[in-house]
Amino acid sequence: MDESSANRGPNHQEYLLCAALVPVEECDEIREQLRPLLLPGQIKFHWTDESDRRKHDIVRRIVELGPMSIVYSHLDVRRKKTERYRRKTLESVYHSLVDMEVFDLTLECRTNAQDRYDVQHIVGLQGQGLDKRLRISHLRGGDEPLLWIADAVLGSLNAEYQGEDSYIAALRSTLLIEERTPESLDL
Repeated sequence: MDESSANRGPNHQEYLLCAALVPVEECDEIREQLRPLLLPGQIKFHWTDESDRRKHDIVRRIVELGPMSIVYSHLDVRRKKTERYRRKTLESVYHSLVDMEVFDLTLECRTNAQDRYDVQHIVGLQGQGLDKRLRISHLRGGDEPLLWIADAVLGSLNAEYQGEDSYIAALRSTLLIEERTPESLDL
């Protein structure tokens, strides 16, 4: 799972999370299909650093993999600190995953303190009734090619907001869920 936070107009901010749902038995094969997208010397790709041509290549590869991504977002007023938005969005993702009987989730690493906070958050939610089978782990983007899928989907959604919709138009067929949290503002 990857995250993005983007301004939406002068007063609003959207916090987005995308999870690529990959059956365990297909993980290695899909990783091998993604690795050739790397340029020489590149550890991982990051949407904002890629050329338009590369973005289209990345999108084509993800579309070939088929439907697999869920996106949740939280739209609210702009704030410097987005952890509250992250928690609200994560909670929606967690419940959706449990409903789909997906119990293992890999998040892209942030800082050690932030990663520990993610663990505390899920433990707290499990204390309030969230299925205890749901487990999270954190990996660096360069160590887990499956995280690149979420990065590309979120980059495409942000590009759409900026007027470039060709990427997400192609990727929409791969989205299983695209929703905002119940507490989100309406635009």
